[in-house]
Amino acid sequence: MKKFIITLTMLAAIIGKATAQDMRKLFIEMPAQMTPLMTENDRRDCIDFVDAGMRASITNRLDGKSELKVITKDYLHLQTSQSSSMQIKLLPHTPSGDSIICIINTVCAEACDSRISFYNKLWENLPCEEIYTKPTIKDFFINIDSICKYIKIADIHLVKLTLSATSDSLSAEYTMPSYMNKEDSVAISPLLRTLHYKWDGNKFKQ
Repeated sequence: MKKFIITLTMLAAIIGKATAQDMRKLFIEMPAQMTPLMTENDRRDCIDFVDAGMRASITNRLDGKSELKVITKDYLHLQTSQSSSMQIKLLPHTPSGDSIICIINTVCAEACDSRISFYNKLWENLPCEEIYTKPTIKDFFINIDSICKYIKIADIHLVKLTLSATSDSLSAEYTMPSYMNKEDSVAISPLLRTLHYKWDGNKFKQ
């Protein structure tokens, strides 16, 4: 009985290790156009640095720095440059029994703005509108009175998207106040809310 339990424990460890390789394999083998600043060898080096307990930073093709910040079995956060980053999440897809690859690319200047895209395991692009409904500016306001008062100055759609490293969830933050003058920013910020989405096995829902 004891031998059987030990065998099961070892098997579980092996399976767990194999599962943990999913994001690593995906990161290394992902299409070159997904990380234009990094080569496949750069991505391999980042994984090697993580395994060695070192800072996973490399000199990219523009002689800047790219750094792998976080990698788990289903999540990755890559600082691609000083002003841009990439997040990847493997989302369990209930209808197919496989995973959907969610990628968020964010660029930050005075304010941050994100773009989200979805792929299957063959890196075929999936229709975004069927998986995630892009919020309007009005969705970020707490009440209708706030919208009527400030919608004229909140007229640019800048949204920062953040994937959770520990759950299948997503948050959206309206970042336009960072571009406003101080008076407008101070006035409008308390009237805004962060939107939260949960993955239901098929799409992100609020």
